[in-house]
Amino acid sequence: MLGSARSLYRVVKLSTATARNTCHPILSATRIMTTNTSSTQSHYEAHSATTYESAYFYSPGAYTDYLTKLVVSRLGLEATTKRRVLDIGGGTGNFTKMMVENSPSVEAIVVDPFLEGEDNATSAVGSVKFVQAPAEMLGEPRTDGMWWRQDYHQVLMKEVIHHLNAKDRVAVFRGIHQDISSSSSSSSSASSSMSDDPNILIITRPHLEIDYPLWKEAKQVWAENQPSLTELQSELEGAGFSRVTSSIEAYPCEIDFERWMSMVKGRFWSTFSNFTDEELEEACERMRIDEAERINEDGVIHFEDRLVFISAYK
Repeated sequence: MLGSARSLYRVVKLSTATARNTCHPILSATRIMTTNTSSTQSHYEAHSATTYESAYFYSPGAYTDYLTKLVVSRLGLEATTKRRVLDIGGGTGNFTKMMVENSPSVEAIVVDPFLEGEDNATSAVGSVKFVQAPAEMLGEPRTDGMWWRQDYHQVLMKEVIHHLNAKDRVAVFRGIHQDISSSSSSSSSASSSMSDDPNILIITRPHLEIDYPLWKEAKQVWAENQPSLTELQSELEGAGFSRVTSSIEAYPCEIDFERWMSMVKGRFWSTFSNFTDEELEEACERMRIDEAERINEDGVIHFEDRLVFISAYK
């Protein structure tokens, strides 16, 4: 959950949840990002795709279908929709592909600096194109070689915004606004058909009002590194966006509490990289007591995964 001036994105695909663990929640995208802070970088370097498989947090199923439908609806993507959409920090592009699978005329471009197996700056897989670039590049002056920054109409930033510090966020938002405004001025049919659809959709998690089983110190780390809704709204408006609106979408989750503690000890979120092994052991025992009322007789804990949806228009 830590932010820095330059983000490195670490992409993994997580395995299917067991029948008992029906949450399919939290790390619902195929992207996990690190930053250049030493603790967070070492945290992700200690993991591999194999170790993340055991966390089960990404799997095709009810949660992914639910989230995909929400995103498709918010972006206004339909079977006849024709436009270019950038998915910033889209990782492997798995979610992106699901998002556009029923909109064949939508050109989706995943922009991510960490693309395993990529020898060149760009590539294409199916209906989705890939560009190897950091999100911060959107805040830099556009050059002729940045073809992907031309003629796009919408931007999706799903579970990535907390990895950018405030200075970089403002620059990125301003760059997106300038790119979209110049693209729209070319009066393409795609631009004229999306007056009711937002130009940017940010999906993140609450600054404070979270429901995950965590202890006091972990919640403090979370709050220190998760930008608030007020901050993001102000930054978007400062970059030139208007009609900034937001909503919180909650999804009911359940997971075996022993499994949850195992994932915490394995530091499945970078939040936990701020704690030693001993501190995590102690924290898990504290949670066992503090969360007792939420753990049922089968050892399963229930909580909400809460996502903040922020939409804005040029």
